Amino acid sequence: MFFRKTILLLLALMTLVSCSDQQVKIYRVGVAQLGDADAWRKEMKAEMERELVFHPEIRLNYKQADYNSATQVSQIRELLNAGIDALIVSANEAEPLTPIIDSVYALGIPVITVDRNINSDAFTSFIGADNEEVGQLAAQYIAGHLGRKGSVLQITGLPSSTPAKQREKGFNRVMKTHPAIQVVTVHGNWLEASVEKILPQMKDQLGKTDLIFAHNDVMAKTADSICKSMGLQHIRAVGVDAQPGTGLNFIQNNQLLASVLYPTGGAEAIRTAARIAQQQAVPKRDILSTFIVDSNNVVMLQQQVNKIVAQQKDIVRQNTLLQQQAKTFRSQRNLIFILGATISLLLMVSALLIYQRRKNILTNKLLRKQNDEIIVQSRQINSMAEQVQEASEQRINFFTNVSHELKTPLTLILAPTEEMLKNPKLPPYIRSQFQIIRKSASRLLLLVNQLMDFRKLELNKADMDVQEIDLIPFIHHIIGAFDGLAKQRDIDCRLFTREPSIIVWIDPEKIEKVFFNLLSNAFKFTADSGKIYVHVEQDAMLRHALIKIEDTGYGLSKMDQERLFEFFYQGNTQSRYGTGIGLALSKELLELHKGTITVESEKNRGSAFTITLPLGKAHFNEKQLKPSEKWGYSSEMNAWIADYRYSIDMPVPATPDELQQPLSDERKHTILVVEDNEDLSQFLIQKLKSHYHIVSAADGTDGIRKAFEELPDLIISDIMMPSTDGLQLTKMVKTDLRTAHIPIILLTAKTTDENRIEGLRHQADAYITKPFHFPVIEETIANLLQNRQRVTSHISVEIPKEINETTSKTDKAFFARFTAFVEQHIANEDLSVQDICSNLGVSKIQLYRKIKPLINSGINEYILQQRIQKAKQLLQNENLSLAEVAAKTGFSTPSYFSACFKKATGTTPKAYKTRFGNG
Repeated sequence: MFFRKTILLLLALMTLVSCSDQQVKIYRVGVAQLGDADAWRKEMKAEMERELVFHPEIRLNYKQADYNSATQVSQIRELLNAGIDALIVSANEAEPLTPIIDSVYALGIPVITVDRNINSDAFTSFIGADNEEVGQLAAQYIAGHLGRKGSVLQITGLPSSTPAKQREKGFNRVMKTHPAIQVVTVHGNWLEASVEKILPQMKDQLGKTDLIFAHNDVMAKTADSICKSMGLQHIRAVGVDAQPGTGLNFIQNNQLLASVLYPTGGAEAIRTAARIAQQQAVPKRDILSTFIVDSNNVVMLQQQVNKIVAQQKDIVRQNTLLQQQAKTFRSQRNLIFILGATISLLLMVSALLIYQRRKNILTNKLLRKQNDEIIVQSRQINSMAEQVQEASEQRINFFTNVSHELKTPLTLILAPTEEMLKNPKLPPYIRSQFQIIRKSASRLLLLVNQLMDFRKLELNKADMDVQEIDLIPFIHHIIGAFDGLAKQRDIDCRLFTREPSIIVWIDPEKIEKVFFNLLSNAFKFTADSGKIYVHVEQDAMLRHALIKIEDTGYGLSKMDQERLFEFFYQGNTQSRYGTGIGLALSKELLELHKGTITVESEKNRGSAFTITLPLGKAHFNEKQLKPSEKWGYSSEMNAWIADYRYSIDMPVPATPDELQQPLSDERKHTILVVEDNEDLSQFLIQKLKSHYHIVSAADGTDGIRKAFEELPDLIISDIMMPSTDGLQLTKMVKTDLRTAHIPIILLTAKTTDENRIEGLRHQADAYITKPFHFPVIEETIANLLQNRQRVTSHISVEIPKEINETTSKTDKAFFARFTAFVEQHIANEDLSVQDICSNLGVSKIQLYRKIKPLINSGINEYILQQRIQKAKQLLQNENLSLAEVAAKTGFSTPSYFSACFKKATGTTPKAYKTRFGNG
């Protein structure tokens, strides 16, 4: 209890210290502004905020009514309800606002009216310029500018507002003394929209008008813009306000002839409120001075305004620093008081310890109760775990059933395929198609088997049948399964060991999968004529068998090595196939044997996988041990080996058409096929090469290189490829002037609308999802090539001036550069194709492939046509001799010019000039 009282005493002391810093009485001022959309009102608000720096006792409650009198009346009532000590108001209209302002004044609340007055004297002080004087100054300036004669259009503000009435009154009073000046008055509402609505309906009147006088700069500037858009350049405009950022800028930019300075009175209003707060006397009417601002004094005035604003900003900054220092002082003083209270608290530590001891006793009782509750919850969790285990078993059963359902149709695919392949009379081309079917189905079956093993391991359902095995013949037998592949690819695959025999206890079915995965990966990532060595030795001290599988393949990055044994991780490898299961599965199978697997690799130097298997059988339980049997490949392993043999790359025989027909020149269109799947690539090539000349690429990088080298008529590309994918290829081809005209078809297994949109966003011409029907590809190719031909046919045979609208932007840009260079050098008789190539930065073959489809003629023929066309223009419009025309169009002699001209037009240059010339 004593400790709690001390805490309360400390809090009271801190509150007292805090309150001692807040002795300044707050003076609440409500501001009822008619609106703040126009620049003049914004400047008034800014002046108020800057002036508040000097009066920290004033708190503003600012409201603006969007130029609506009813809204402004409602907001004044809200300010009264919120509690204010004074009211600053700029009335939108005098008549609707006078009653509410009278009622505020009657309550004894000081009222400061700014800019606009009301229809009574119920206010403490009025601040603003004399609006009649504003109108008179404007009239005097305009009369002097027009030489005391002419026509003036006056655009007033809101007719019911006092400034509009007074400015119109003062303006008309002066203009009556100049009878030679005709004044036409229209009513606006202070905003530019009213001018935009009125002036277009007064076109006839504006034709007679010499000058426009608007009651503010915004309306004046809008009127000036409308007149200029109508072609009435002689009409100048004069406005009112001359505020920084609007009127002054309009005058400097020659958008206004002049403006009458109309001070906002924002700063004066805050000063007046401060004097009222200090109970000082204030004038009933504080009239602000005004004058004309034009090109003679605008620069000086703008500089003065900028200087004042800069000084005010500096004052604000210094005030902020002073407040921060004051805050720091208060914080330090408070800290002293807190330190004193802390010392007092230290004296109570002993009492606190006693209190804490008693509290601990109660806490222990509570913990015992909670422990009992935890035991109950633990039992509930165990029950839930049993339910989860049951659900997992149901899931694995479901997964197994689905896998078996997949195996059944795969078997029905593979069995008839094998029967067909046994037929010796099967034509080579048909045999290649069945080989593709067998290869793809075998790969799918291999994947299903791996997934089933993965699920068994995940749910701890992998049973162990451990036997005593001699490791040397075991591994030698597995390596023998790869002999055919090694010979086919000239890969040196050998077993090295100094041990005649190494006896280990393993589950042969599972360990053979490990070695098969590692060896198949080694073959997959090792180039032809490479090396794969398997080293086997025994570490008697550590009682381990060590197996190292080394290859000279592509190698792995450090990041790939760190995540290599994670399920479904494939990394940035150059493999075209893979699921990310094999190595992770191998690691799990080795851990079931209490073994390990590690990897050492270096990019482009190869990889080495090291396996350790403990010797003996002490690490297995009795249920896992089985009697030793003569070992041979399991039925599943035989299927794995067969599947792998079928899934490796194999040559595909040529089609009957290819065997019987030589390469024909009729296949004038070249198609580039970019596909990393060798089977699909060969399938597309076999199907297309009877009608097109085919160029193939194994990945995106090779595809980009061949696209620039071959400049094909069409590209078919897969999207998902190593190194450079199909979208990157499309972007590079479509953004390069040399290849942007080439249509691109994207093939992909991604079927969502988002994927399709992404492909089309990269300017692909067609997007076809896998699996696809080949006739769809055939028709798409034909349509794209036909559309390309239509683009060519739409280009005029006679010297085209621009490319058809269906042509891409990059094609247009390239053609524009081409035609511009030819036209610029048309007088050069030595102009050659090589000159054009050097200028455009392309080779001759690239230029011909790029330009010929667009002009449907040779480059030299096109240059000659340009020369003839230029000669026609000169003969029609210029009084030049034939020799001069020949020189200006790049012909070496007049006689050669005449011969070429007659051949192209059917008439001589002299006859053409006589018939069509202007002179």
